[in-house]
Amino acid sequence: MTTTYRADSAQLHKVPGQLATYGYREFGPHGDIPIVLLQRFRGTVDDWDPKLLELLSDERRVIAVDNVGVGSTDGVAPSSIADMAEGIVDFLAARGLGTVDLIGWSMGGFVAQLLGLDHPELFRRIVIAGSGPGEASIRPEESARSQQIRAKSEPDVDDILYLFFPDTEDGRAQGLETLGRFFHHESGETLTVSEESWQRQGQAIADWNNGHGSAWDRLATFTVPLLVTAGAFDVMEDAAQAFETSRRVGGESTTAIFSNSGHAFLFQYPERFSRLALGFLTQTT
Repeated sequence: MTTTYRADSAQLHKVPGQLATYGYREFGPHGDIPIVLLQRFRGTVDDWDPKLLELLSDERRVIAVDNVGVGSTDGVAPSSIADMAEGIVDFLAARGLGTVDLIGWSMGGFVAQLLGLDHPELFRRIVIAGSGPGEASIRPEESARSQQIRAKSEPDVDDILYLFFPDTEDGRAQGLETLGRFFHHESGETLTVSEESWQRQGQAIADWNNGHGSAWDRLATFTVPLLVTAGAFDVMEDAAQAFETSRRVGGESTTAIFSNSGHAFLFQYPERFSRLALGFLTQTT
């Protein structure tokens, strides 16, 4: 029997902004400050684990948005993290949101860092997951297999398991269990990211990781309370970056490393991640 989640029936909303008409889905109760989710490389609003969305939205309003040129949002995808950040600022204004909390995963974590630096007044608290500050000297070289997979037009299941979950029997089993929760939206629609768009995203990521327009040299001025999380066996964004990020941040920062987990640790252990994230995001001091 397939478990159903509220994400499986969540309506796709559209709102016109200055830079694009944004597609987004909302989950959970109204009231309190919403949590806005920022997605990874080649990800759309429907590439969040439905179980994680369920757990987060049991307590908080959650908004997943596609940035410019991605999935359900029109326009040309930005080729810099800075322009991606401005897309999110535009969406928040278009949607009429004031202060929000952020969870940024992977590339979304890059965007979240710049948002916290450039627009701290818009964000109460920020969580980044499986991300990095954009400093080559603290980022181990990515494996050849990882680079080859990320350049594929259509990665297969084995590719996805390698990138996002530990290369162990348990890791593979958890990965397959996670993937089984996806692609059950009752609308039957499939949101995609064009090759042109993900290539532009790839350029933005490469520039960031080489220190061009990244957060690394500015983290001492980061003042929004920050939770930095990582998977211990992440093959794309090494967990050591989480410690280095927290150590360099000028304001409040907490680090959590998830054992026996990979890049998608927040999907691999959704209960643990949601408890940690919600606990941090609901703090008032």
